[in-house]
Amino acid sequence: MRHFVTGVAVLTCGVGDDAEGVTVSTFSTVPGDPPMACVALRSGSRGLRAMVNSRVFVANGLAAEQEPLARHFARRTRPSGLGQLPPEAWLGDPADEVPRLSGAVAWLECRPELTVPLSDHELVVARVVSAVHVGGTPLVNFADELHTGPSTPTFRPAERD
Repeated sequence: MRHFVTGVAVLTCGVGDDAEGVTVSTFSTVPGDPPMACVALRSGSRGLRAMVNSRVFVANGLAAEQEPLARHFARRTRPSGLGQLPPEAWLGDPADEVPRLSGAVAWLECRPELTVPLSDHELVVARVVSAVHVGGTPLVNFADELHTGPSTPTFRPAERD
């Protein structure tokens, strides 16, 4: 299965000192009404505990140049909280809202609805409550290596009044 190309995302949840993140290449979307998403996380892992105990989490679709972030959030010994990264790595006000990573190609805010045990993992099924796409070149995983994916035009959402 490692020869199946997947996108690389960092799931983030919590606020302030309780902020957590975990790198995944098992995130997938399910189109429909309502739009849904799912992700497989290792049973008993810190990432799984954080996601299922959060009201919402954000799937940050990483850009190709964010490989260091992917590696950081993949480490089991990484620290918790917003202080694990410099302030400019976070988008918006992560002290008051679910943290988003600056520079991602897309963000999906998701609300966990169901957890299903599968093998030595658990599948978290979530409702997508908001989505933002800014374009760029994604980071992808193939054969346990990180690669640059195909580029898309950069999109800037219209500003609201």
